Amino acid sequence: MELVQCKKDVVKKLGHDVVEIDPPKVLFKADYFYPAFQDQYGIWLAADEEGEAHVISETPEHVEEDPWFDMYFKKV
Repeated sequence: MELVQCKKDVVKKLGHDVVEIDPPKVLFKADYFYPAFQDQYGIWLAADEEGEAHVISETPEHVEEDPWFDMYFKKV
């Protein structure tokens, strides 16, 4: 298990169309710390504010090289 810090709010979006929910639901809050872990396939997950696990990276070896992860999180 690793600790990650959220750089900016991660807002829930629906499907591949990137449709935002109104009012926005913040899954991960900026400047908060979250425990992150890898599943059996090497995918990185973290639990949101409600305890639900979400994929935060699909890059098993060097999570920091994942552009989406790098935009929203950093390992501490």
